Amino acid sequence: MPNPRGCLFVVACCVVTLLTSSIALRAEEASPPPKPTLANRLPAFPDVAKANAAQLSALPAQGDALSLFKTIIGPQLGLGDAAMTIGAKGLTPTMSQELLISDLTRAANELVRGLAAWQLVQATRDLDTSGTAESRQEMHKRIEAQTAWLSDGTTLATALERVQTLTAAAPTEETATLLGGAVAQIEAWALDTVHREWFRIYNWKDQVRQQRGLVRLCGTWQWSIHNHQNHREEKTAVIFAPPGSVSGTSPAEIIVLGDSVYLRWETRAGVQEDSLLFSGEGQRLEGTFVNSAGGWGSITGKRTATCFNDGGKPTSPRRQHH
Repeated sequence: MPNPRGCLFVVACCVVTLLTSSIALRAEEASPPPKPTLANRLPAFPDVAKANAAQLSALPAQGDALSLFKTIIGPQLGLGDAAMTIGAKGLTPTMSQELLISDLTRAANELVRGLAAWQLVQATRDLDTSGTAESRQEMHKRIEAQTAWLSDGTTLATALERVQTLTAAAPTEETATLLGGAVAQIEAWALDTVHREWFRIYNWKDQVRQQRGLVRLCGTWQWSIHNHQNHREEKTAVIFAPPGSVSGTSPAEIIVLGDSVYLRWETRAGVQEDSLLFSGEGQRLEGTFVNSAGGWGSITGKRTATCFNDGGKPTSPRRQHH
């Protein structure tokens, strides 16, 4: 016959296991979701400079900064779309202008130049700690070959010449101090250039989309608004100028993504947000609004004029606020 005590022990263990599992499951279900945090999208620039030291140190005599960006640097820094666009063939002049190819190319060249200066700083500091006479001579020649390129349009000429002279000199405490100051100047420029140009290229697609959206939005619109707060119908004219025009009566924020349009108006009366959609081949806008006074309702807009008036001059953006 089975031992009663043994059976009771087994049953007790099963009950404890079930209770423990149930408690653990409830604890998992009740645990709060992770809090959202700001994303850090910055790449590891020093690692990229170090990984491509050979190519960066050979520029511009051997290789091309733009080719290096298109094939290696751009993809490594999360800028693959920009790298492919710069390398695209057969773009029409209109498409090249719309995609900001000229500015994009200039930013890519500057980014690589900044990385080359950053890698030069890394190499100089390594040299300062364990450099041989031969390696110092190689560094002297490298700086000589890159000075004209790195100093073109910058203030690095004096610092580069100082580094070139000090790397060739016998290492002493005095030369090490002077070298550190010159290297710091180059590093400051490299840091500023790399971060600035990376952000410009990283935001390039959003800027192109926004420009396209503002071109679609440009013109005069007749809007019909129904405010559900007071059941009032109102018509108003809304005028949007071409991209680049600035006016104190423009929306505080305009975001156009595809057919979606977001407008934020900030006036003394408060804040209003409009959420709209293009329809009718871009000749109509339909959506809703909500404002800080509690008003909300629908908006129906119809384009009544193109971007330019009869005189050929761009209109100024304004709104007769509803």
